[in-house]
Amino acid sequence: MSTDALAAARKLLPLISQAREATESQRRIAEPLVGAIRASRLARIGLPVSLHGLALPLPEALPIYECLAGAEASLGWIVWNNALPAYFGRFLRPDARAEVFADPDWLYAGSTRPSGTAEIEGESLRVSGRWSLVSGCELAEWIAVRCVITEHGTPRMIQPGVPEVRMVYLRRGSFQILDTWHTGGLRGTGSHDIVVESQAVSRRLTLSPMDGSTLEGTLGRLPIVSSMTAGYAAQLLGLGQACLDSLIALAREKPVVDPGPSLGERPVVLALIAEHQCRLRAAREHLHSSARTLWQAAESGTHDLAHIAALFGAAHHAMAQGRAAVSAAYAAAGATSLYTSSPLE
Repeated sequence: MSTDALAAARKLLPLISQAREATESQRRIAEPLVGAIRASRLARIGLPVSLHGLALPLPEALPIYECLAGAEASLGWIVWNNALPAYFGRFLRPDARAEVFADPDWLYAGSTRPSGTAEIEGESLRVSGRWSLVSGCELAEWIAVRCVITEHGTPRMIQPGVPEVRMVYLRRGSFQILDTWHTGGLRGTGSHDIVVESQAVSRRLTLSPMDGSTLEGTLGRLPIVSSMTAGYAAQLLGLGQACLDSLIALAREKPVVDPGPSLGERPVVLALIAEHQCRLRAAREHLHSSARTLWQAAESGTHDLAHIAALFGAAHHAMAQGRAAVSAAYAAAGATSLYTSSPLE
């Protein structure tokens, strides 16, 4: 399954290239790409097969995020972003989980900012609020948002100074999208604000990690935040590698205008490429090794804080190496980096 999923991601590369201009100009993933993601189920990496998911082990998901982000950062982000509502689904009741993830074509979005309220009304909650940076909200059938639980208009406290907070799954039609995403980077993610005005939601469509997992198997036990962090790091490795590849191509092809050696003949450029290639490879190996160790421990139910901390450390190291490679390649390419026709830009 993992080999097929990675092959499906690589198969998208020509289409990603063709759709890049549309993705940028429309500030959302181009429709042909959305259809391809739905068909491939790559946005359902973190769901069990019974819910039309790929149920990929974390170490096998990382190369997919890296591949997609290296080709189109916004697409990698959207696919990765879909994993969080899927992982959170473990805390739903089985019948609610089956409802939320019923259709294999559905995509998801979410916000972990507690910028909404959910007033208790019997077995329902009355949800209101505004959430920003909701990536992929225009594509999502369901959006999971974080709300402070209120009772008679006052936050309900679970201990002094700590209000009760729950994630609430909202169906398309119960939220309004505000066109707020006007940015330079990650333009295609369509990370607009959403607004909800006094929507009644069944309590069964809400969750807290304190509820405990109702999903069997490794996906029901895998630590969520460190796993998402690893996926984010994989994207930065993909971006770093894509920038180095672009610099290598430029070094071979860029015509010489000024006196002196060409870009590909400059020792400082060649040394930079070699150094950052090695950094990325080492960071990738460390990230994948830590992810494998955590996954194997989660399989046996023996994972602990040491496994989580190791993956966090590997992920943050990989992020730093990815960013460094992007910055170095951009600077080395000179004026070419300024043009929107350049992958480095």
